[in-house]
Amino acid sequence: MVKEQQNEIEREIARARDGIGERIDELDRSLRTKFDVKSVAKEHAPQIIAGGAVVGFLVGFGMPGIVKKGLKIGLPLALISMAVAKLRS
Repeated sequence: MVKEQQNEIEREIARARDGIGERIDELDRSLRTKFDVKSVAKEHAPQIIAGGAVVGFLVGFGMPGIVKKGLKIGLPLALISMAVAKLRS
């Protein structure tokens, strides 16, 4: 009985996996042809601007000084390290 259940489960798993790759490829093709980043950005521009304003306000007034110093030092270091990594590759 246990062996029959195990075989049934294995068959169900194999059946569920069948065709997954094709469906993923189809979804990928569909997204690549129909999804337009520029149109999405146009539709959500007010929300993006409001989000940037909120983040700017929080960084400007709400964060403690030590976090501000960390950002002032860490952000340029991160940008420099990214530039160096690009030049190496």
